Amino acid sequence: MKIDVHFHVAGNGTDIKKVDEDVYFYPDDNNHWFTRILYSLVDQELKELIGGLESEGRLSTKQYLDLVYRILSTSEEIDSIVLLGLDAVFSPETGKLDKKRTDLWVSNRFLSKTVKTLNSQLQNATDPSIRKKRFFYGASVSPNRRDWREELQFVVNDPNAVLLKLIPSAQHINLMAPKHKKYYEFLASIHMPLLCHVGPEYSFPEGIRKSKLDKFSNLEGPLRYGVTVIAAHCATPVFPAIDSDDTKKFYALMKKYNSGGKIQLWGDTSAFCLSTRAPIVPEILKTFPAKWLVNGSDFPIPIDGWIHLPLVTTGVSVEEYVQIQQTKNPVDKDVRIKRAHGFSDTLLGNAEKMLRLPDSPR
Repeated sequence: MKIDVHFHVAGNGTDIKKVDEDVYFYPDDNNHWFTRILYSLVDQELKELIGGLESEGRLSTKQYLDLVYRILSTSEEIDSIVLLGLDAVFSPETGKLDKKRTDLWVSNRFLSKTVKTLNSQLQNATDPSIRKKRFFYGASVSPNRRDWREELQFVVNDPNAVLLKLIPSAQHINLMAPKHKKYYEFLASIHMPLLCHVGPEYSFPEGIRKSKLDKFSNLEGPLRYGVTVIAAHCATPVFPAIDSDDTKKFYALMKKYNSGGKIQLWGDTSAFCLSTRAPIVPEILKTFPAKWLVNGSDFPIPIDGWIHLPLVTTGVSVEEYVQIQQTKNPVDKDVRIKRAHGFSDTLLGNAEKMLRLPDSPR
């Protein structure tokens, strides 16, 4: 099964009391100048993908989910997409909801219902190839929650929940805090892999303000208790000119936890097609073995095709560049850019080895 493990959910709900019915997105009371620009650019790009939308007003949750369905159902490269949730910010001290600093909340209950609806659409398609495709979701449960165990139990009971997703900075989570020991032990006991953002986080105001929480070394918190971890973006810099490049140091951590034939620490390839990362693609290819990587797009973060010029960027031929430019489906474009650079197609199937898939042995 060819899987995209890193695909975000967006929407325009502004009532936090209805978080189980809609995506909550309200950064206006906590925004940062950089994220204001980013959200505007992403919204405009999504509207161009959908087509025929007015430029004013945020994209609705329904419009976004309709686009998500279209992306998977028309994809020639991907069989399955893992849609990612994001829990709210809960105070590390009190465990209470921090509404002001919660800019995006994609709840597990909303995502559970959404995935069931999308899969029902796939199953009812007339094309048999579409009926073979499937959506899963990456739940998000903050260990700062007072009720994290109950919330995780809800997730465990849903066969469509295949991993857990955290963004430490955006969610104010100190992965190294000793108080999270039981949380990690629970994850290990249910074989739930943890997809965790590491490295610079420019997509959330709190990600920019709390960047120290995203250090890749903090992954040792869950790793030491036996949790299988997927490090988003392989801890690579977003802007190599200003961000520290910890690629080699992160590889050393992977070697430490991937000895003896067992892979406990994976890296995902999400946002590797971003124009700012193009200069470090050769280093990424040379550093990380394909057997330790899984495929992810990071949609709706832009998948830039124009920057990967033939005879200029690593390995891209004129024919491959033309194909990339002609590809409209964003997850297909993501796969084809990486393939042109030299990333192995084995990445597309690696996730099946470690996700908590319904038919996988426990």
